Amino acid sequence: MIHARRQRGATLMVTLIMLVILTLFAVTAFNLSGVNLKIVGNYQQQKSLEGVVQQAIEQVMSTITIFTTPADTDVCVNGTGGGCTGGYVVRVDKPRCNYTTTAKGYTKKIGELTPEDTNWEVRASHSDAFSKASVVIVQGVAVRLLAGNCPTS
Repeated sequence: MIHARRQRGATLMVTLIMLVILTLFAVTAFNLSGVNLKIVGNYQQQKSLEGVVQQAIEQVMSTITIFTTPADTDVCVNGTGGGCTGGYVVRVDKPRCNYTTTAKGYTKKIGELTPEDTNWEVRASHSDAFSKASVVIVQGVAVRLLAGNCPTS
């Protein structure tokens, strides 16, 4: 009879150890799923902001004034009103003209300006205060302008 009692105690100990191990596996699985959820949320926020900044670049490049009179600009994307309510304020830096070449197929007449093919670099950025995500996109663009509109600085 003494021998039978020892076996019952051993079974109880093995069962308790297995229960602790399974509990540790469950806690680890919950922690990993929480970390993965945060990673996916951050990635989603980053991609969303990249789309917003790209939209601001396209909005600015749709007007020629950004190239004829370059200046720093704040662009409201997906917002309304003067304060950009419900949207994002994206900072578009003054475009930088990299180089120019004379446009092919034109002959210069006395007193006329010759068109030039200009190459610009447009830089836009946005930092989200809530998620701490930050996006900077630099995009190149070629624009045909009249001569003298490409300040190399």
